[in-house]
Amino acid sequence: MPSDLSVRAPALPAWRLPGQEALSRLARQVGPAALLFLAILVVWEGVTRAGLVSPLILPAPSDVAATFVAAAPRLFTHLGWTSMAALGGFVLGNTLGFALAVVFVHLRLARLTALPLAMMAQAVPIVAVAPALLLWLGNGVEPKLFIASFLVFFPMLVNAMRGLASADDQVAELLHTLSADWKQRLLMVRLPAALPFVFNALRLSACGCFVASVVAEWVASTTGLGYVIVFASSQYRMTEVWCAVLLCTAASLCVYGLVCLAERLAMPWRRERPGTA
Repeated sequence: MPSDLSVRAPALPAWRLPGQEALSRLARQVGPAALLFLAILVVWEGVTRAGLVSPLILPAPSDVAATFVAAAPRLFTHLGWTSMAALGGFVLGNTLGFALAVVFVHLRLARLTALPLAMMAQAVPIVAVAPALLLWLGNGVEPKLFIASFLVFFPMLVNAMRGLASADDQVAELLHTLSADWKQRLLMVRLPAALPFVFNALRLSACGCFVASVVAEWVASTTGLGYVIVFASSQYRMTEVWCAVLLCTAASLCVYGLVCLAERLAMPWRRERPGTA
């Protein structure tokens, strides 16, 4: 048989820029949503420019952008007040919810007595009692902080209790036989099992705290994006209303992204699972 005496050169690996693989993965994940968002903006602009929708109902994106550029310093000042109440409520409500979840999981008497009252309080329409909160707490940041904390408290309480109770009973029993106290069992068994549930509650709270802060500013306030929305709506300045809404949306999405980043850092074993990118 004829032998092939030609020597083939080894195939060289494809040359890639540093971070090119991560950028291509990001483009695959974000690209479709970005294209859809761009298409929505184009259709939105075309519909408003064609006069199919009144500018008082739906102003053109270009007009919203022009208003944002002109009013950016004032809008960011109001965003600071809204963010202060929202993030304060985010931290306070989630901390209190997780602390009570730990108490309810370890103390049966507290779970039987206080948990039903906490669930009943969840059904209270907080917007309806907001005027009473203004009388009790004043017209400062306190009622906004209370409402934001109130709305993010229950998702953390429910999710943290489920997560803490989902710990492996055999591992907990093993630590009990090794004379581990409840603090060691909490840190070594219950807390790792509860992390996915806790971060699920944090993701819900990341957007809910800004919604609660804006709603609290609707009732009676002279600062914040909620005040901007109410005041601009009363004067039919709809482009400014949309600027405030989109700015609040962007701020809540930034907090949501930080929570997702913290989840990836806290639970690296979940990065390769489907749906956790």
